[in-house]
Amino acid sequence: MVSFAERNVRNRTANPGDIILESLTLEEKAKQLAVDAPDLTGDHLKVPTYFIVEYPNGEKKALHHVRDAKQISDVIRQARFYEESDDLGGEREHFFNWTGIILAVLLMAITLPILIGIF
Repeated sequence: MVSFAERNVRNRTANPGDIILESLTLEEKAKQLAVDAPDLTGDHLKVPTYFIVEYPNGEKKALHHVRDAKQISDVIRQARFYEESDDLGGEREHFFNWTGIILAVLLMAITLPILIGIF
């Protein structure tokens, strides 16, 4: 049996939702909240304890918001990369700056007669 002191040290955390419970199912982990409270601005914050990620091979995994923060960042970064490449159809549009070209041609048209007149 685990003593109260051992349990207290093991579960010491700022938020009760930060406690990692490996015995929960994936569905139970998806419903667990780390923070469910109003903040100073009056908005009500709800932060999930686990982020459920589905990989391309169909595997679903529950990533803990503290312990697996690096993996969560990698998943978000990868999703943004795929989203951007899908939006552009694999190609990037090139912006043609007509204003800059027109101003450069006008500047040359004004300065060229001055330079010819000097030399």
